[in-house]
Amino acid sequence: MHVATAAVAASVLALSACAPASPGPDVTFVDALPGASLRASVADAVTAVGVSDGDLWPSCWSDDDALYAANGDGAGFGNEFFDIAVNRVTGSPTDEDGLEGEFLAGGDDVGQVWSGEGFTRKPTGMLCVDGTIYLAVQDLRLDFNEAPAATIARSDDHGRTWTWDPSAPMFDDGVFTTVWFADYGEDAEHAPDPAYAYAYGLDGNWRDSFDDSVPDPTELFLARVPLDSVQDAAAWEFFAGEPGDAEPTWTDDIAAKRPVLIDERLQHPGDGAAEAGQTVGAQDLTVISQGGVTYLPKLDRYVYTSWTELTFEFYEAPAPWGPWTLFLSEDFGPYPWTDERYGGYGTTIPSKFLSDDNLSMWVQSNVCPCAPAGMSSYWFGLRPLWLSPVD
Repeated sequence: MHVATAAVAASVLALSACAPASPGPDVTFVDALPGASLRASVADAVTAVGVSDGDLWPSCWSDDDALYAANGDGAGFGNEFFDIAVNRVTGSPTDEDGLEGEFLAGGDDVGQVWSGEGFTRKPTGMLCVDGTIYLAVQDLRLDFNEAPAATIARSDDHGRTWTWDPSAPMFDDGVFTTVWFADYGEDAEHAPDPAYAYAYGLDGNWRDSFDDSVPDPTELFLARVPLDSVQDAAAWEFFAGEPGDAEPTWTDDIAAKRPVLIDERLQHPGDGAAEAGQTVGAQDLTVISQGGVTYLPKLDRYVYTSWTELTFEFYEAPAPWGPWTLFLSEDFGPYPWTDERYGGYGTTIPSKFLSDDNLSMWVQSNVCPCAPAGMSSYWFGLRPLWLSPVD
């Protein structure tokens, strides 16, 4: 869904004041969830916005100290609509001048659609390493309810031009077709093994399939790939052990992959008919969705930011393969929302905006104007998240 950039600019003027990077006296931490080592408090709404147009915004922090972020269905930080676009973001949510962005590339210059009519391109993950940027691009059905194929594009000039194998997608048949990379900081400086990139993936769809045309994601998968072979699907290895194993087991057979997290909870149960004011089918929502995994080096913890849109579902783990433990389940309630409190989708934590102690950070999320939410947040927008270790 496209929102005119001029309208976005007018809408965000009221959001010029940024929330503090550290929790104030009115910040309340929820009680620790079972097994969690972290407590959390997340802001009710986005408080820092880069004037832009689009959603999803997976990102990575490159060697030039800029954040690179890709959006779906919008102009990004430019003036022309694309189904997918790449942007360069500078500044900080805590700076007086805030966030600024530059459109770099979009549409056919970034990726291709593999699945024919009825599908479009979506960005799902980005990796910045050794001065190179990789972008995972997914085919998504126009009604958002099937993700059959994905591939990875590469840029060696900081996002201005992109290359990929046009002969076939890297992943297909709905297997590992929602892909994002573990975020290890500036140019992947905190990666545990500098020879590999770690990536997470979902089967079937990027979130609960409202019409159940494909199975709803309830499992999170993990893969690794040598940095010199990111675009070679044959070089990828998939986790094949048990969540939280002391040492991971890898297989090159994607059919033999095993999940690092299984969560079959359902949020906002329904009776088969959409609730008043809801998006059709937005009920009985599975909690594993396209988000991000960010490594917090000061805490030696990984954080996976998932969502149902009506809720945020955040997990922590001591290793990429787990064990993953839910530490925050924030319920924003059913539609309609107000500008003072709302949830969202596509939740990620850009490592560039971590506080020095890794206890304060910023969550990117979106609300589409195509949903009957009573409001929208359809731009690169950040809200604070504060963590507190459990004693």
